[in-house]
Amino acid sequence: MMNEMSYRDKMIVLIMSVIIILAVGFFALVRPKYNTLVADKATYETTKEEWEGIDTKLQQIPTLQSGITSEADEAKKTAEIFVNEAFATGNETYDNYKTNLEISQHMQPFIDDSELAVTEAEISGVTAEELAYYYYEPDVLTYSLLEKADVNGNYAKEVSSVLQEQNYLEEREVAEVLEDTITFTVTGKKENLMTFLTKMKEEEKNAVNITALEINDYTFGKGNKEVVTEQQTDAEGNVTTVQREVDGEEISEMTIGLTFYNATPIDEPDVENTQPMAAPEEK
Repeated sequence: MMNEMSYRDKMIVLIMSVIIILAVGFFALVRPKYNTLVADKATYETTKEEWEGIDTKLQQIPTLQSGITSEADEAKKTAEIFVNEAFATGNETYDNYKTNLEISQHMQPFIDDSELAVTEAEISGVTAEELAYYYYEPDVLTYSLLEKADVNGNYAKEVSSVLQEQNYLEEREVAEVLEDTITFTVTGKKENLMTFLTKMKEEEKNAVNITALEINDYTFGKGNKEVVTEQQTDAEGNVTTVQREVDGEEISEMTIGLTFYNATPIDEPDVENTQPMAAPEEK
């Protein structure tokens, strides 16, 4: 039958055959590859967009690391006073009984140097307590006529300004620290007490606060008289017993309460110098 076809018809059939073969090859081989390429391209674009977001965050890591280190250093300076030497054993062993003993031993030189005589000592034991802020609380008075006269809100603004610090500190979160209170009953002179208070004021290495001070006799026995008995010998050798008044010792019994505060030292922040990743290569 091919022999009966003209040259022109044969060429048309040949061309059509080539076209059919190419079409079949395209749909059978090229088309799936093309679809895969399109899908890979979409995946690449999505991945690249995600990576750019991650890379932006990675570029911020050095700044964040520096900020964390700086904040930690500032926090350490603030917290140094609460890393209490009197709690050194407790911070290492977490043994509260040893902490009580260590605080008692820590206070002994202060008592000795002040020449106070301890008659009784009691220690409360270590507890976790909230450390409240100390601040002045203004006593703001108001009355109905003033409130009605405050048509422009000036009084309300002034009151808000006065209460600003109090309101701010009332809303701040209060931190917990370890506390241990030791209470002494002592006897001594006024000079002994002042020496002790001065030494406690100079105690800069530890966070300690005088939480109680009671003086049984605020005059420290000033004006008190004591009768003493003496023996006197005259020129002839006769011994007689006489009594006379002398100034009494100016001492008083006192109760002193001291509270020690402690917080565990802040760890060094573990920051790594992460290097930015390379961008994904386009396929």
